[in-house]
Amino acid sequence: MKICLFWVMFISGAIAMVGDFVVPSVIARSYPGYSLLRDTISTLGTNNSPVRAKITMWLIILGVFFLVFALGQGIQFHSLTWRHSLYLFGIVMFGLGACIIAGIFPEDAPEMKETVSGKLHGIGAGVGSILLLLSPLWATGIKELVQVRVMNALGFAGALVAFALFVISGKSGKMVGLWQRLYLAVIYIIILANGFVVLNSAP
Repeated sequence: MKICLFWVMFISGAIAMVGDFVVPSVIARSYPGYSLLRDTISTLGTNNSPVRAKITMWLIILGVFFLVFALGQGIQFHSLTWRHSLYLFGIVMFGLGACIIAGIFPEDAPEMKETVSGKLHGIGAGVGSILLLLSPLWATGIKELVQVRVMNALGFAGALVAFALFVISGKSGKMVGLWQRLYLAVIYIIILANGFVVLNSAP
């Protein structure tokens, strides 16, 4: 029963992570001028976006799936040290901050003065993304993930570079969408791989 529950939760996470690339790409087709390479996912949810309602709904669903995925990881751990807690905390906060809060409170359009909604969006998305970025770092010290310690270390380094380029490019407005999606791709691959290892490490 525990294994079945884990698989349901794991598949929920896998659907969310794959969907985070597929769903916004499909929704973006109804947004004239939107570029997957130049624009962030949050751009789809600004007040002047024709697809705001769709991306808001998706982000909330995405966040719930991440919370379910984190719970599935947690029930498979043999123990719960501070590293385990921080690892899971990163996934949970990404689901809450970068997905649910970011979905409910849209980002401000570039030409707009900062609003409360835009500020909350930025805080939620920023904190959630940074904490998820750190999850592979904490994973390097988790006993159940010792087999993929190097993978997590390399993944953290790669995601850190992509995230830094995402932040830098956001100021220039060039290729920010590309770096955001690359950062997410690296993190998602690592997190999903960890899930498989955790399952196989079960006593």
